[in-house]
Amino acid sequence: MNTQNIFTIQLEPEDTSEKPVPPNEWEILRENTCSTISQLKKIKLSVYKEKLNLYSEKCKIKDDVILALQTCLETYKNTNENNNELISFLKTKLAERHSKMVALKKAHETQSAGYESTICEKDEMINTQDGIIKGQEKQIEELANKIKQQYELTIKSDELISSLRATVEDSEAKIKERDQKITQLETELSTKAERIRTTQNLFDAALMLCKQNDRVVSSTIKELQEILSGENRSEIKIVPLPRIGPIKIAVENVATGPCWMVIQRRGYKVVDFNQGWFSFVEGFGNLDEDYWIGLDKIHAMTKSHMHELYIHLVFANNETRYAYYDNFAISGKSDDYKLRSLGNYVGNAGDGLRTHEHHIFRTIRYDTKTTVEYNRWWQHEYPNCNLNGTFSEKTEFGVWWCRGNGTYKFVESVQMLIRRKQV
Repeated sequence: MNTQNIFTIQLEPEDTSEKPVPPNEWEILRENTCSTISQLKKIKLSVYKEKLNLYSEKCKIKDDVILALQTCLETYKNTNENNNELISFLKTKLAERHSKMVALKKAHETQSAGYESTICEKDEMINTQDGIIKGQEKQIEELANKIKQQYELTIKSDELISSLRATVEDSEAKIKERDQKITQLETELSTKAERIRTTQNLFDAALMLCKQNDRVVSSTIKELQEILSGENRSEIKIVPLPRIGPIKIAVENVATGPCWMVIQRRGYKVVDFNQGWFSFVEGFGNLDEDYWIGLDKIHAMTKSHMHELYIHLVFANNETRYAYYDNFAISGKSDDYKLRSLGNYVGNAGDGLRTHEHHIFRTIRYDTKTTVEYNRWWQHEYPNCNLNGTFSEKTEFGVWWCRGNGTYKFVESVQMLIRRKQV
């Protein structure tokens, strides 16, 4: 803004005719104007100073750039000098290599001349060998024709041999089949002959045994029938046993033969046979009624001498049956009182005890639900009898006997008697 204009604007009166400006206001206006001009000069001076500083900085930057360019120029000069030295060195090496290559070329030319003469000699030798090879090729061709003829003859021979081999194999197969049939027939014939001999021997032995024991068995049956009919009553006797000593035992007395010792009696139904292992080993019950003599005592009696076993069975409706075995024996404690032997069977009750032969005695067993079930007999997976079961049980844990052919009957009363066999 122009100071003169400001001054002019401030001096314009609204109405000079009516209101004249006093002299002191002019002084004030002049002072204000001078002050404003002074401030504007200061501002302009500060602007000039800033421009000067900016110009100085630009000059300094240009000086730095010029200095950097000078440094780069010197570096380039030094690099150029180094490159010139390297070029001179490479030129020297290239000249040396060139001289070496020239020398090598001359040497190779000399060697090539020698090689050419050697190659000519080799060519002559090769031509000679070619002639020899051609002659050998003719011989090989002749041999190949002969081999081809021999091969054709061999193929025909192989075909003939294959045909003959097939015929021979067919014949051998037929012969082998016939031999197998003959062997099978011989085996069957031998087996049948052996069975016939075995059957004849068994028949002869059984016939002889029947003749020898007919009187004994008849008297035994008669004695036991007398016992069971009540004509003879049991009495208590003291019998000495090896390792155990004297024991009391119920003995059935008969007039016609030696004593029968009762090892088990059931029927009074006053003694609970639901006993543990120790009771069956030692024995329990009443000698005049139901009782079990004990496995230890049975083993002691049958250990050193052969004993007969007679089992008297009474079924429903007072049906009476018996089973007789001529060689009864059990093992000791170390073998769990295994039913070691029964011998031959005679009777009308069925050979129900035979399945349990060679099996150990057990008092309990566990089923799949881990509940205890009492068996108290010579254990077998598929039993055929159990004379120590529970009368009230009408299952395999009851008192029952297999009559044969899968016929099972529950027992009302039973006695097991043994005596020393008279040999």
